[in-house]
Amino acid sequence: MPSSRVVVVLQTPKDAHSAVLQSYLALGARLTAGGHTPAIVAPDDFPLARGLGGRWTPFTYPIAVARWMRANARHADVVVSHSYACWMAAVSGALGATPMVVAFHGLEPLYHRELREECRRAGRRLSWRYRLLQEQLMPRWLRAVCRRASLVACLNAVERAEIVARGWAEPARVTVFGHGVRDAYFAASRPDRPVSRLLFLGQWLPMKGIAYLRDAATALLRRRAELVLECAGTLAGADDVLADFPPDVRPRVRVRPRVDQADLPQLYADADVFVFPSLYEGFGRALLEAMAARLPIVTTSVGVAQDALHDGESCVMVPKHDAGAIVTAVERLTADAALRASLGATAQTIARTYREADRTGEYADLLLGLALRR
Repeated sequence: MPSSRVVVVLQTPKDAHSAVLQSYLALGARLTAGGHTPAIVAPDDFPLARGLGGRWTPFTYPIAVARWMRANARHADVVVSHSYACWMAAVSGALGATPMVVAFHGLEPLYHRELREECRRAGRRLSWRYRLLQEQLMPRWLRAVCRRASLVACLNAVERAEIVARGWAEPARVTVFGHGVRDAYFAASRPDRPVSRLLFLGQWLPMKGIAYLRDAATALLRRRAELVLECAGTLAGADDVLADFPPDVRPRVRVRPRVDQADLPQLYADADVFVFPSLYEGFGRALLEAMAARLPIVTTSVGVAQDALHDGESCVMVPKHDAGAIVTAVERLTADAALRASLGATAQTIARTYREADRTGEYADLLLGLALRR
């Protein structure tokens, strides 16, 4: 196969802890090993996008990308647009004839729908600027970039159905392509021990269901003196996270704002139950890692859970917005060691179908196939 040049345009910064960046670094390594040339660009790389701050990135970044593509698209064999990043390049003709894949790592309108509902429940109102962006502008940008795309890739079946229903792309051009999990996360076994450590891994944001995690954990920690809750990868400081909990349980809530990738497998190994009450996920890499680690999982039906996991077989599924259901699920797992082992083993079997080496290879082949059609 001739050497190809693949350009990935991220809409998020190059944060080493970002699951999106990690997935494209793995893809880049796979392409490089095959003799191809990958490049990843992000808002960090453009003074126009950096200079006005994050809230203006959705407006300034596509302009910067279009200018850059006008000069550089002819040197690429295929372009990957992370969500809306290339919408202006698409409508302005800056891409020329270069094939483009639009890759969603969470679909903005679905995220916005859940966020709006969560704000309504909490008696809060989203700002007019955010509502203008998400309800008026973003759908138009996404429609424009998807209609120009050779292929649209999303992370779950619900997102695919939404893209097709909105008329952004016909079904034949929309594919579901999930993330992969590294071999380092696969645990050969899990000790048969009493439940003492609950693990939550994710940013400390309302859309991660933290209000329901807090309420459930508070009830559980008050009932069971042996329990601790570890909140990892919060990106929020420990004091900010702990402030959300009542003073009497704070000593048994442990916070790790950032966790290095190399330390994550041990974090899962040390935990006894993984609790993931998220309100929306495109995929949820942490869920997949917990599956590989044989952890019994309590989760809402989001991301990979809605496509791959089944209540009572590979996880305990709970409704969104329901702290009481989380308490009941954790109590059930605490009392039933056989169930914990069974759920963990089944979840790991499913996780093996998402090995990073396999998924990255499939994605690389897909992109290179488009490049050859040019």
